[in-house]
Amino acid sequence: MRTRTAAVLAVLALTLTACSSSSDDSNASTTDKPKTTAAAGTYDSAQDIADALAAAGLKVSKPEADTGDSYITRVGGTPYNFTVTDQDTAAGDAAINMFPNAAALAGWIPLSKQFGGVAVTGDTWAVSLPTRDETALADSKRLAPKVAEALNGTVQQ
Repeated sequence: MRTRTAAVLAVLALTLTACSSSSDDSNASTTDKPKTTAAAGTYDSAQDIADALAAAGLKVSKPEADTGDSYITRVGGTPYNFTVTDQDTAAGDAAINMFPNAAALAGWIPLSKQFGGVAVTGDTWAVSLPTRDETALADSKRLAPKVAEALNGTVQQ
């Protein structure tokens, strides 16, 4: 049981800190206005979130679905890998986590905080910023308020 728990925690840690080493800093599409519903901070898709970030002047890459096993996929959501920065190069890969409901997101927030994550959350989504090393962590803490402002979200750390 301890081995299984340790394995689950390791998978969660990797998912929550967006630890992938690949990076694509190409800009996401900014030709269309991001779709949002009437409620602020509500987005229909990961691409809508990326488009809103790009519209706010941040550099983002196209979100790519991550089909690996994680808390997000187990609760019926979908994680997407992408990069976001206000500088020339992103500090690492970030994630857009689309949850099936607010309860699933609420369960994820304390896990992210427990593992030292830096995230911005909305109604049923989270943008998890890179924390793979001290440089990435510092950059993510600096960038989080800008992401929150662009998405009308809440910083979680």
